[in-house]
Amino acid sequence: MVNDIFDTYNATAHLIFEEPTCITWIGGLPLPECVRLFGGDPLQTREADFQDIYEEGYDLDPDEPSDGAILLDQQGDWVVVVEPTSYRGISSALLKQLSVNGAALSVSWTVNVDAYVKWAEHGHVLHIFEPPALDTVNPEMAEVGWVVDHGVGLNAWDQNWLAATLTLAEKITSVRLGRAWMERPHVGVTVGPRPSA
Repeated sequence: MVNDIFDTYNATAHLIFEEPTCITWIGGLPLPECVRLFGGDPLQTREADFQDIYEEGYDLDPDEPSDGAILLDQQGDWVVVVEPTSYRGISSALLKQLSVNGAALSVSWTVNVDAYVKWAEHGHVLHIFEPPALDTVNPEMAEVGWVVDHGVGLNAWDQNWLAATLTLAEKITSVRLGRAWMERPHVGVTVGPRPSA
């Protein structure tokens, strides 16, 4: 099962996420509260897909008080937030807020492949690691045990860290981020400065 999930992402992840992105999975908070914590107005959401949000993020007026646009989707108990032009979801301070009633997982990467994964539960960030280097770290590290316990072995991280990260996220949340998911409409919102509380 894990191999099937990884094989699917290994074949498609680079096609789906061609540009640097931040993806955050949030369990335990309703979608409107996630919008608010990311700096959006729950009353100003609209239907959008990934391409809409990506293009909007780069077309926003630099003189306007906005930090980009985000895409959100509720899947069962989890809200998925995709930020194609910002990285606020990887913030430890935000992850503590997002996970206060449950858990949150975030991954981000830049054009230079500066990539990070963070996992938080009940307001505490428990794991932080650089996924491209996970297979080279001390196997005694808690992060290694955590990903292996979720069924994503170190060979997967060595082969394709993004596919391994998406596999880990799907194992935890049961949410598949495939091309069909990316192309169908979700909730889009322009975000300004993130609220302090």
